[in-house]
Amino acid sequence: MNSLNGRYITAMHAETFGSLLNHDFVAYVSATNRENSIIKAYGFYFYYLGGGGIKITALNEFDRPYVVREESHGDFLLSAAVSGKLSSVIDFGLTAKIIYRDLGTESGKGLTMDAGMLYRVAEWMSASLMVTDITTGFIRYSGDTFGDGSNTESIYPTVKPGLMFAYTYRTLTGRFVTSGDIKFEDIKYAAQYWSGPVSLDTHFGWEISYKEMVFGRAGFDIGRLTLGGGVDVRGITVDFAFLEHDALDETYRVSAGYRF
Repeated sequence: MNSLNGRYITAMHAETFGSLLNHDFVAYVSATNRENSIIKAYGFYFYYLGGGGIKITALNEFDRPYVVREESHGDFLLSAAVSGKLSSVIDFGLTAKIIYRDLGTESGKGLTMDAGMLYRVAEWMSASLMVTDITTGFIRYSGDTFGDGSNTESIYPTVKPGLMFAYTYRTLTGRFVTSGDIKFEDIKYAAQYWSGPVSLDTHFGWEISYKEMVFGRAGFDIGRLTLGGGVDVRGITVDFAFLEHDALDETYRVSAGYRF
């Protein structure tokens, strides 16, 4: 948020793998001038991830399951974030999140926190490190359908290093960004790469902009092709993205923002 200047309202909607999962996001950021403060910006956001398709079953007289009804599910996050500067080339950010999870027949509440740092190595290169759920977050369930002893879920930290390279030629600016998700959850074949309990998913992206007003983007998210673009004119931004998937339907994401 330190690279912003002003106040921002942003909203995003995405339909992942067709309409299997829906993402909705609304955020407010204030990044006005604060010369005498280590905190340079703050913000709040609300995030929803959910869908339908949970089939509630029961047993008939022959002890065979049948569908009683179908329920929706959703994760709701309310977050507050601050960012600041430790020096002229090192930025930091902290985010605290309140979680509410609705699983149809069970609900849960939880807390967690993310932290990150950005180091501007040179004018054309930046390095970053973020740790999500750095405190090892938790979700405590209501116990309506889960047995005793299974009512708390831990959210383990994920380490996310990143690099960005940028080059400007006249009115054109090109950027290359790479990052990874390093987890320690022994998920093995569910990850792109793994060794023992450690796994890695990679992300690569290229962007070219004209006068920082019109943007074209392409990349790979865990090996899958992504394409996108955007415009930034008179304080209004509009962006769109597409994610390809071999086995499931494609993902589409649209976002818009207003700077004032």
